[in-house]
Formats: sequence, C-alpha cells, structure tokens
Amino acid sequence: MLEINHIFEPSRLYLVWHHRGDDTPRHRRIIGELYKHDDSVKFRYLTDSVDYQEAVKEGFIGFPAFTKSSETFDDALDAFMTRLPPRKRADFGKYLSQYGLPADFNGSDMALLGYTGARLASDSFELCPDYSDVTKPADLITELSGVQYHVTPDNVPLPGDPVSFTPENDNPHDVNAVAVFCGLNKIGYVNKTTALGFRHILENMNISASILKSGTREAKIKILIMVMCR
Repeated sequence: MLEINHIFEPSRLYLVWHHRGDDTPRHRRIIGELYKHDDSVKFRYLTDSVDYQEAVKEGFIGFPAFTKSSETFDDALDAFMTRLPPRKRADFGKYLSQYGLPADFNGSDMALLGYTGARLASDSFELCPDYSDVTKPADLITELSGVQYHVTPDNVPLPGDPVSFTPENDNPHDVNAVAVFCGLNKIGYVNKTTALGFRHILENMNISASILKSGTREAKIKILIMVMCR
C-alpha cells in the first residue's frame, strides 16, 4: 500500500457546507476558513463571498460552535478537533485507515483535520485544505467527486492504478475543474473546493498519483487517490 512520507501541513482549511434537501441541487459551499495566525488558529465566516450568501439562501444557519457573524473567533482549533476521535483511543488507527492514513501518522492537528475532513454523519460540514500553499515535497490524499457519474460497480479502478489529471477550462459548472483519469477512462474530479489550489500544484510541481483506496461505502462508490508532489 502507498504510504505518506511527506505530510502536508496546511496553513488554511476551508469550512464547507452542503445542503441536504431533495428539492434543490446539492452544492458544496465554502462558508468559512480556519487559519493559522501567529501562534493561534482562528476561524471566520466568509460572509462577503458568493458561496456564503448562496448557502444562507439554501438554509445555512451557522456552524454549531460559532454564532453566524462577521466576528473572528480565536483559539478555534478545539471546536473542530472534537469532531475527531482522540488520538489515544485504542481504535484510532482504524479511524485513520478509513482515510488511507498510517497508524503512526504524526502530523499536526491542522494536518489531521485536512486529511480527514472532520466529517460527521450527523451534519453537512467538512474541512478542505487550501492547496495553494503546498510546498514540495508533499503527499496528498483526496477523495474524488462525481465518481457516480463515471464509474460503475463493474469498472471500479484498483488500488495502485496510476491516475492523471486534465484541467477543463470549458467546464460549464466550474472553470477550475480538474478531471481525473485512470487510463483513458474519466473516473471523477478533484473536489471543487480544492480545484483552484490543485491547479497551482499541476502548474508548478512534478506529480505522480495513484488509486489509494476504492470501493463502495454507504451505497456509493468512493475513490481515494494519493498525489505525490515533488
């Protein structure tokens, strides 16, 4: 199995919210950011952004730990770390394995949040790293989006299969879209919230990427890829 040898330590994580209603299209909305400032980690809502304003129209009422306002919240890291099991828990290694992370993962809390997304089944939030500040060498792990439109249970790529990337400047849904291919077959896209930063990586680094994990979870095909930036 592929292993992480170079942990990416993000300085910024985007808080993403998506609407779960059945009557409107499902969009990922960047509604806030968790970022390092001096020796602390702060959080703020991106109230002036289009994503935030659209999220409010779709029913967004705020992240439970923070009131919905233009205020900057200090010492915000702990509010997000409660979404993860404690590192000392006996089954923590099993939790890490869900995201393709080694049991001896020794990155910071910010890195851990970035690699796992800090998702909970009970709400519609996740954290996505800002890839625009990736410096080489770095090993990234990311789950592909849109897999259900391109992969069937009969043609799921296997761990170890190499993948490649093609920017889609004419994509009608996202001008920053990056399609992911396994051989000649499109298997999905880089997550829309990280696509712009990922393009920075494609333009400035030598990369190689492979399928890390693939299979069906919660009746959906899931594909994790590992991207080695050098």
